Amino acid sequence: MTICVGTICENGGAAVVAADKMVTFGPPMSLQTEPPTLKKITKITDESVFLFSGSVPDGEEILSAVFSRIGKGQRQPIVEIAEAVKIAYIGLKRKRVEETILKPFLGADFAQFQTLAAQSAASQILQQVIGMIVQHNLQSEALIAGIDDSGSHLFIVGHPGILIPLDTSGYAAIGSGALHAAVRLSLAQHTKVASLVDTVYNVYEAKKAAEVSPGVGNKFTDLAVIKAGKVIFAKQAIFDALEKAHKEKPSLTVEEQQELKKVCDEWIESESKP
Repeated sequence: MTICVGTICENGGAAVVAADKMVTFGPPMSLQTEPPTLKKITKITDESVFLFSGSVPDGEEILSAVFSRIGKGQRQPIVEIAEAVKIAYIGLKRKRVEETILKPFLGADFAQFQTLAAQSAASQILQQVIGMIVQHNLQSEALIAGIDDSGSHLFIVGHPGILIPLDTSGYAAIGSGALHAAVRLSLAQHTKVASLVDTVYNVYEAKKAAEVSPGVGNKFTDLAVIKAGKVIFAKQAIFDALEKAHKEKPSLTVEEQQELKKVCDEWIESESKP
């Protein structure tokens, strides 16, 4: 239950991502909370980020597996990072299937179940278990955004462990508010050649549009730009400027665009200094 948005802009020279701060803890806590200090945009390398919708422990477990696989801060093709997220997602799904289906019903792990299925393919019990496995869903998705030598890239990893590239569309959204966010970006006619200023505005508006969805936090927003070899998180001045321009419209006036551009330029320039 959340909203995470990712976009490509400046013809692949930059990327902008945003997320709410609502987090969901599954059983035994079964809790939703919106802490202001939480960041749902996690930096994987200096030029890539990970955003996650679903249970917080699941997201943390996937991230831990990704870091174990690729290390922290090592520059590499974004598709390889996305592939590591996919492998971690599949590994977590397999683990959850073992914990919630195979061991309680059969006392078996996945390898043992595969052997049983091969030896007793006609077993009704095994057929029922296979049906339960097919229906099992983590109810989680991951969004990966980043820049490498070939430009900016966007990927989504979702059920049952598929990797979806979204470079052509130039934007992606996951979580319960994904449809509202995607419609807002579509109405803004966002493409990957859009300017950074227009993209920052459109991403913010997409997040605001998603707030009508159940489970999407409406008190706080995280926003970051990937540019010039860095992940640059938005400061309060950016949110003040965005909120001032926020009117649920598809584009800015020339005056609004110039004002927001000034604030964005100052922000990016200050963060880009050594």
